[in-house]
Amino acid sequence: MRHYIFSFVCGLLLLSACSSGDGENSRHSAKRTVIVYMAAENTLSGSAQSDINEMIQGVKSISQYDNLIVFVDRASTTEKPFIIRLRNNNQQPADTIKKYEQDFYTSDPEKMKEVILWVMTNYPADDYGLILWGHANGWIIMNDAAASRRAIAVDNGKNTVSDKGLWMEIPTLRTVLEALPHSFKFIFADCCNMQNAEVAYELKDVTDYLIASPAGIPGDGAPYDKIIPDLFNYDDVQMYTKTCDDYHAKTDQEGGHLPISTVRTDQMVQLTAATKTVLKNIYDTHTDFDTDGLIYYYSYNISNPDENMMYDMNDFILKYANKDDYSNWLNAFNEAVVYKKMSTRWQVMGTLVFNFEVTEERFGGISMFIPLERYENTLLKYNQNINKMAWYHAVGGSELGW
Repeated sequence: MRHYIFSFVCGLLLLSACSSGDGENSRHSAKRTVIVYMAAENTLSGSAQSDINEMIQGVKSISQYDNLIVFVDRASTTEKPFIIRLRNNNQQPADTIKKYEQDFYTSDPEKMKEVILWVMTNYPADDYGLILWGHANGWIIMNDAAASRRAIAVDNGKNTVSDKGLWMEIPTLRTVLEALPHSFKFIFADCCNMQNAEVAYELKDVTDYLIASPAGIPGDGAPYDKIIPDLFNYDDVQMYTKTCDDYHAKTDQEGGHLPISTVRTDQMVQLTAATKTVLKNIYDTHTDFDTDGLIYYYSYNISNPDENMMYDMNDFILKYANKDDYSNWLNAFNEAVVYKKMSTRWQVMGTLVFNFEVTEERFGGISMFIPLERYENTLLKYNQNINKMAWYHAVGGSELGW
């Protein structure tokens, strides 16, 4: 979830009429096709155009044979969802390559699959990247009765600037992406709280890298004029380091920088095994956990400390594991979390709150859920809902008494 609500900007992007045939590039397989899934039928609708404009600047630095394809659904009663191809063309930088005749929920898994499959079919490439653009809360699953925040891609279904609508849970996102004919070189999540062990483990088989922040991102999102060229860098290490560096270099309205990291997903199995071992030893010697002072990234209610969660994974293990266990675990962690950029201040639910100290030793750049007794009394039943995530079972959650 992005934390600044922007007024809806009237006026539509000047788009060309639909081309006579879908997939004009289908005769030539590109080296990379990057798909932006812009779920903006919510309070972020007003930010969509400015980000598209930044993408138009960024695309000037990519090959003419590569593809930046943007699916857009904004809060407009006069506009249906559409897909555009952005390219380095001053006269016509945005081609409308598909218009939908009916509105639909961007959080509908079948529609999401349909959109991405259409792009893959009509704009084939050697590899693919996916940008998830919009609101998110990582793995968190909201109780259906509350229907306020749950995972990603909220769509209110009424073309209004509101976040009260249908969301997609992370296991559903995994199912959608698994059904596609191609996996992704990277998933870049330009939405809040997506860099956590639960999400990374869930998506480990559908992408090589997950680039995301464990924290809440600025309301205007990524600096796409800089990041788009980064994402078309075909050296993997340069791709994710430059992306993280350029996002981190941006300051938010309070002068803070976004903590951001990259997870190499093929190392998540090893990290999970190491975490299962170290957690067992921790839980064998501890029956209670003092989270005061631990680095955290999320709170459903910032005025209530009992709601603080998404604690930094490294910070928790560092505090509670013995020295040898931590050293062994850290080796696996560093193989999985291949790059991270630390910040000493960031937003939690739109507010700068720092009752903890951030240091290089403590900062891991990825969060992990820690079941606590106090969560039994919170609105969001974290202790119950965590068992819907594959991570919970992989680290032996039930064996730990979670």
